[in-house]
Amino acid sequence: MPGACVSNAAVAAVAAAAAAAALFSAIDKLDKEPWEAVRAEMVNEKGLPAEVADTIGQFVVLKGQPREVLATLAAADHPLAQHPHSAAALAELSMLFDFLEAMGALGPISFDLSLARGLDYYTGVIYEAVLEGGNVGSIAAGGRYDKLVGMFSGKDVPAVGVSIGIERVFTILEGQKRKQAEDSGVAIRATETQVLVASIGNGMQVKRMGLCSKLWAAGIKAEFGFKPNPKMGDQLGHALEQGIPYIVLFGDDELKSGVVKVKDMAAKTEETVGVDKLIDALRTRLKM
Repeated sequence: MPGACVSNAAVAAVAAAAAAAALFSAIDKLDKEPWEAVRAEMVNEKGLPAEVADTIGQFVVLKGQPREVLATLAAADHPLAQHPHSAAALAELSMLFDFLEAMGALGPISFDLSLARGLDYYTGVIYEAVLEGGNVGSIAAGGRYDKLVGMFSGKDVPAVGVSIGIERVFTILEGQKRKQAEDSGVAIRATETQVLVASIGNGMQVKRMGLCSKLWAAGIKAEFGFKPNPKMGDQLGHALEQGIPYIVLFGDDELKSGVVKVKDMAAKTEETVGVDKLIDALRTRLKM
């Protein structure tokens, strides 16, 4: 899961501190918009002098392996190395990369100077995490904020934090599940139901409810249709759509004989089982 990090000092070195937050919010759009569009916003909407925007543009296009990018920025003739605040930030990043490398975690990291934050409580490094192939942007982000805790507690506490985009993570997981379902031909299960209790004929609702209740008591995840007299086609279609592995089916003839039919949806087989042996039969099939 590659990430990215850069100090806000990289921009603050070439832009007035008062306008930095507005510039950061514009730069943060570089993962969605080309530099030309971001530059136009900075100059035309934020009022930044064109020559300053062009100078920033030389920095924010830099991205790559952390050590290589850091070596470029820390070169003696580089503007950032000559600015005291950005030089201090580069030194901190060098230490961070040492720590990451020592823990075997530097490999998937990308040092990206286009990464920015519009929130002014960050006081140091910031970072994002993205999932390769996820196509949803970052799934986590955070940074260092030494003064934020003190705003509420009255005591400065150095802090580093991260927030996770749960909805984006779920979107990725859902996409993966859909791809697996498409490749395997097996429907995505939106329910944990193991058995659908179905019936043929009218007036069976109470019987379905009673049988379903017995399955619940035995720890079997079962359900039945809410319609009083559901059509067989609808019940079968529901089981297929929801990926329910088994159907327990009965009609008047089965009730008179004290049996039910157990349909295995995957194997496309059907077996007649006595009602008194149904729970054991299902447990065996479900490997309970």
